[in-house]
Amino acid sequence: MSALPYWPAAMDLKTAAAYCGLCADTFKKVCPVKPLQFTQSARGERYLRSSIDDWLAMLDPNKQNAAPKRKFGERIYGGHGEAGRA
Repeated sequence: MSALPYWPAAMDLKTAAAYCGLCADTFKKVCPVKPLQFTQSARGERYLRSSIDDWLAMLDPNKQNAAPKRKFGERIYGGHGEAGRA
């Protein structure tokens, strides 16, 4: 089994785009995360992996926004289900 790739905490444009599975041009167009400016040149810009992760998580259509469903019997027995009655 091969090891997973190493993704640094602060990535340049090309690496950040690859992390998202996008080309650099598409990444710049769609990603709202702004890079940090470590130096005065464009080469000094770095995208924080944690900020990219937050952005990607917001895009997840599988994310459940609703409150978790109650288990059978929770309302009847004071919110503790079957185990709460014992």
